[in-house]
Amino acid sequence: MIDHLPDRLDLYAMAEAGRVLRGRVKLAGLPRVLPLLLSEAGELDVVLEFGRDEDGTHTLCGSITGRLVMQCQRCLESMEYPLVSSFRLGLVFSQEAAGELPVCYEPLLVTREPTQIADVISEEVLLALPIVPMHDEEAECRALVNDYAPAADERENPFAVLAQLKQK
Repeated sequence: MIDHLPDRLDLYAMAEAGRVLRGRVKLAGLPRVLPLLLSEAGELDVVLEFGRDEDGTHTLCGSITGRLVMQCQRCLESMEYPLVSSFRLGLVFSQEAAGELPVCYEPLLVTREPTQIADVISEEVLLALPIVPMHDEEAECRALVNDYAPAADERENPFAVLAQLKQK
């Protein structure tokens, strides 16, 4: 595994050549992902496999793994989220070509110019993140939440006033 991936690549040429790249990407280098994290420390392990399938479709398949520090939306404490994402992208030059891709690929619109690898990785990380991050087990949050919630027998019955009126 190399220390880092190149900043820019001609994805179409890489698919023609059938290259495989492995490397690490610093979270600090993914500005679109940073607002969703509590810490920008750490790295993601990335594998990018370029090639062509039996139909001649130029593809980019890969995986991204790592650990992200996010805010649990149940208890508002920090939590570690284990990111494990795999993707299958079909490289296309137009929207029309995207519509003709086999269903096993998501379209990635490319140009003849080199593509920012961080943009591709950021997009896949954003798609893999939970909509509402929460601890895996409620027990981790429940201790915090239950400290503030009154017990069922301590709560006042909201219909007690109606019961009093009914007696009168």
